Amino acid sequence: MSRHPVRPSRTLPAAEWWAPLLVDLGAVQRGSAGHGLCVESVDLTTGCARVTVRWPGTPATALLPAPEAGRDALLRSIAAAGPARLAEDDDPTESTPSPLAGHGWLLDELGRRSDAWYAYLAEPVELLRVWTDGHRTTHVAVGRTSRGDVVEVRVPVAGLGADGMDAGLAYTIVERAVTVAERDLRPATRLKDRPAFSTGLPGEDAGLGRW
Repeated sequence: MSRHPVRPSRTLPAAEWWAPLLVDLGAVQRGSAGHGLCVESVDLTTGCARVTVRWPGTPATALLPAPEAGRDALLRSIAAAGPARLAEDDDPTESTPSPLAGHGWLLDELGRRSDAWYAYLAEPVELLRVWTDGHRTTHVAVGRTSRGDVVEVRVPVAGLGADGMDAGLAYTIVERAVTVAERDLRPATRLKDRPAFSTGLPGEDAGLGRW
């Protein structure tokens, strides 16, 4: 456990370096869900951000955004590849948001609660990658630094963030990655040359619902 980020944001010294980018990506994803935009992958494994976006029927586009350039600059870079807009505070709230909007909510949650990666558990962890199929699931890859491996936590995105009950999900994801029993882990593709495993949120694999 630490009181300080592993690699602090220049503009937000109490947040990890990738936090502003995820919050801004969340705003673009939520605002552009109706256009079919999918922020398919945010790869942080190299210490820089590589973002992959896609629209239905089009090839994926890879971007290398500056994490703290701001959402207007991010929107311009994404809009150069396809239709995109920012979510506005006065946008109508859907009672059952689309999976793409739920994915946007999760990106925002991960960015706003980046202290989950340094101040919540005694074991050091790092956020390595976030990716989604755009329909059912977002995967959050948590590097378990002291164990030299990675746990990918699967998060169902349908309806995510609609009723306020999902607040604090970032902490649940990190805790799950650190405390999950070996019997609940499944082999996954190696990431950053580390062995990787996959698991669901607490209760998901046991058929107890999303939580």
